[in-house]
Amino acid sequence: MKYFTMKRVLAGALCAAGVIASALTTASACTTIYAGANLTQENTRFIARSEDYGSDMNKLWFVSEPGAYSGTYRGCPEYGPFIYELSHPSYRFTYFKNDNVYDGVCPECGEKNAQHASYTEFGTNEKGVSVSATETISGNDAVLSVDPYRDAGWAAENSKTAGIEEGDIPTVLLSEAASAKEALKLLLSIYDTYGCADGAGLFITDQNESWYIENCSGTQYVAIRLNDDLLFLEPNMAVIGSVDLDDTENVIASAKLIETAKAAGTFQGSEADNVIDYRASYAGRLDSADKRLVEGLNYLNSAYSYDADALVADNSRFTISNLDETGAIVPLYTNISADRTLDVDDILNYYKLSTIAKSGNQEIEIFQMFKDRPAEYATVGWVAVGDLACNVFVPYYPMLIDSMYEGYQAGTPTVQFTTGQPVSGLFYPYSKRSYNRETGEITTTDGYRILPEGWESSYYWSFEILNDYVRYFVAADGSKLVSDADRQYVKAKLNDLQQEFYGDFVSMQTLQSSSNARKLATENGKAMAKKAQQTAQELIAYLQGTQTLTRADAVYILWLRSGSPKAKTSECPFADVSESAYYYDAVLWAAEAGIVCGVTGSSFAPDAVCTRAQAAAIAYRAAGSPSVSGESFTDADAASYYAQPSLWAKQTGAVAGSSFQPDSACTRAQLDALIDAIAA
Repeated sequence: MKYFTMKRVLAGALCAAGVIASALTTASACTTIYAGANLTQENTRFIARSEDYGSDMNKLWFVSEPGAYSGTYRGCPEYGPFIYELSHPSYRFTYFKNDNVYDGVCPECGEKNAQHASYTEFGTNEKGVSVSATETISGNDAVLSVDPYRDAGWAAENSKTAGIEEGDIPTVLLSEAASAKEALKLLLSIYDTYGCADGAGLFITDQNESWYIENCSGTQYVAIRLNDDLLFLEPNMAVIGSVDLDDTENVIASAKLIETAKAAGTFQGSEADNVIDYRASYAGRLDSADKRLVEGLNYLNSAYSYDADALVADNSRFTISNLDETGAIVPLYTNISADRTLDVDDILNYYKLSTIAKSGNQEIEIFQMFKDRPAEYATVGWVAVGDLACNVFVPYYPMLIDSMYEGYQAGTPTVQFTTGQPVSGLFYPYSKRSYNRETGEITTTDGYRILPEGWESSYYWSFEILNDYVRYFVAADGSKLVSDADRQYVKAKLNDLQQEFYGDFVSMQTLQSSSNARKLATENGKAMAKKAQQTAQELIAYLQGTQTLTRADAVYILWLRSGSPKAKTSECPFADVSESAYYYDAVLWAAEAGIVCGVTGSSFAPDAVCTRAQAAAIAYRAAGSPSVSGESFTDADAASYYAQPSLWAKQTGAVAGSSFQPDSACTRAQLDALIDAIAA
């Protein structure tokens, strides 16, 4: 591929290379949403979380086979390590991890040929248990002075085993637990026995029930059973508010929850009534409201128009409680209500909001839970990898797939950083910000980031580079490399692919009637993932100008570059142009304006390759079909429909040389030259 450079904006991201001794490794900008079944069109629960860990690490996805873990479980030494004796050989489960496949080195602790898990975030096991973890939340300093995190530093000082780190939670629970309740009991017993290495908000769910757990200190926690009327967001902020701990069916808390907060001097609630405002008593960052929370709430309900000050002033706008105005126990609720019944698109597009989608996105999984299906079909996962702004979600059945698409498992070298400008490769100016955990100091070093060779094989890098190109790359003079029209084109193509996946996803009924449901489910997921990665790479080629175009694409690009004009008519003359297609309005306008005609009276052939002759004719007509004369190209037939268009293209300088090659496929760069000639 050709080389190019880029400038990147790193808003609020803390990135660290492997040479930094103490790097920030918590998932400090992850984002969660929960929507109960009564609030959704399909009457399904949605549990979703994105990982915003940083853009330096390739991300991989696997199936952990039965028995992969047994005996002593050992976590990453970077965090302790956490050590735990498993009660039986592990169940089969799906999992993401950081890339230690390429060179066998753990990207967190640097251990060679590491056998421990590498920062697992979520997955589903063969029993139908799903876990979504690593949503980092912070505790206040007063509480942490009384009940510190049981991290590596604490373990060394106290000569004890470290507590469980959030990246170890999915592996341990999915290995051990046969139900959500069993997984919950196991996690809370680990918290009670070993403590927590960091603060976290996480989900445990199966077909029958869902639980959400928060801990903001080393040993204290609150777990709540989620009902089907709840809706809440959690962007690295504790969101459990005032809860009555006597609601033992729906609330489980650590034994010393109130006692610890009182010792810290932070307790808010009523000890006599066994009520605690957990967020107010334990959480850090009480003086701010994350911008993701602000935008997310306004996305769910346009009537809110919240700002950060409004949410800081009144936490009850977003926190979870089980108390009504009189202090009586009621079903858990928030004061968040959507202005619509939510569908899959609403959940997926939540993760494309400007404050959530960013270069630090590594992957996201959305669990959609069906109550009225057989167990193996009850969980549907929706997965995206890389920056979510320009991306698609691939659906799959986690309990049925036997293996993953190869692009999810392609290891790559690590990203390199240099202070001197490289002479080749894929690179761009980059400011590396590093955090020293011991001193709290942040240092910034300006230089260049060199992306790994073979990135094209990696699903993660395919989407990361597409987003980098769309959002951050600049030309040598500092101007935007990608036009607004091309950005719109990329997003339209990906949206079209997402709609296609909705139809391509194999149904439960089809699987049940199949002779080999596991094989069909596995192949279905792989086929969609392969198409997604190919589309990302095709769009990169499009932005570079080398991608050949279809007839629909050529018209759509012209329409975008023309300002997306509205047609006067509402009826398209072509039967093969769907009203739901992203190019429908463009073809409608172009047909009305006489810019295009069909291959037949009622057929446009939108997916056919656009030839250079067809592209020249489209641009020529858009220019008003000016009369031209003179010597044309040697291979331009004077009696053809493209005779005048090709001559016009030559005279305007849109096409140079002696040969026109009318039947060759037109590339994006060639079409751009023709469109530029219209204004000239």
